[in-house]
Amino acid sequence: MLRVASLFLAVCLTVSGACAQTRSLSGTVSSYAPASEPPAPAWEARVGAGLANPGGRESGLANLSADILSPRLAQPGDRIAAAFIPRFNMGASLNLNGTRYAYAGATWAFDVTRDVFVEASLGAALNDAKTGPVFPENRLALGCNTGTREAAALGFRLSDRWSLVTTLEHFRTLGCSDKPGASNRGPANIGARLGYSF
Repeated sequence: MLRVASLFLAVCLTVSGACAQTRSLSGTVSSYAPASEPPAPAWEARVGAGLANPGGRESGLANLSADILSPRLAQPGDRIAAAFIPRFNMGASLNLNGTRYAYAGATWAFDVTRDVFVEASLGAALNDAKTGPVFPENRLALGCNTGTREAAALGFRLSDRWSLVTTLEHFRTLGCSDKPGASNRGPANIGARLGYSF
């Protein structure tokens, strides 16, 4: 899984570097300077694809994802303060032949530079995993259909409206791993999403 994540990150960094070179900046703006002002309040829609649970059950299955993020409720002038004000999000991870889940929660973002940002997300989630005493060998057995979704992301602003976000997300069940054959370790999916702010 670490090899897959490293390769994926290297590809995204290469693509973002090529895109950054094509962007025109004013003479007073450095591409490495931290953002001095938070972006204007905006909704954002993201869609993408990736691999499901590398190295585990359901490994290698195609995974589609989509989510929508709200603007921050407040827009402080300082980027450090802005990092503590979350955006609310809703989304879904759609495995074509395995476990699927929908989630809602909060996302915290921090601008590393003008064009690069990192995110952390936490929320409640529902899944359609097999929960009975019998389940296919290639499917996850989570014991119940409720849990949490955690995610970490590295994002690149391609323009004022478009962004590319690489994401590692994980689903964890709560209080049901004591069932026979069940585990609280859900899928850990890796992928990339294209975002559009509107």
